[in-house]
Amino acid sequence: MKVNVLFCWPEDKRSTAKTWKERLSAWLWFVIGKVIDKAEGAGDDPTHVGIFMLDALLEATPDGFVKSPVDIYKDRKTRTITVDVPNIGDAELEAKRLRNTPYGWIDCVNGGLHDITGCQLPGDGEVTVNCSEAVTRILRAGGLDIMQGVYADGVTPADLMRALEVVTV
Repeated sequence: MKVNVLFCWPEDKRSTAKTWKERLSAWLWFVIGKVIDKAEGAGDDPTHVGIFMLDALLEATPDGFVKSPVDIYKDRKTRTITVDVPNIGDAELEAKRLRNTPYGWIDCVNGGLHDITGCQLPGDGEVTVNCSEAVTRILRAGGLDIMQGVYADGVTPADLMRALEVVTV
């Protein structure tokens, strides 16, 4: 079955934030986006990924792995890659199982470490997930053979995008 994977590029909301909470969040996401971009190397790479399943966009946010409205990123630079998932039932079961899993901040470090040094740490398994880890776990559960030899904790959005570009060719 065909599934769409959505990649997003960073957005700078620092100048439009009105409350102290919005400003703090905007600065936090700006810094996280820059760190991810730096770890992924020079270039124009996405810093976030989600997957369209179960009538929503499933994504890892600071609130955990959640369902978001399908048009949440309509005003952002995005790219969608359609992939064929051999066993959609298993992928959906994995997505349901991951729902409400806390966000994995350390997993972002694992992805950067892998990109910069080629080394990887096993991470915390499925105790927490970041965006690319969750999508990787879902696609693998559905039988898509991607990023072999790399812990899901060490996959970045750019890594996943490049891997899926090869799969869809």
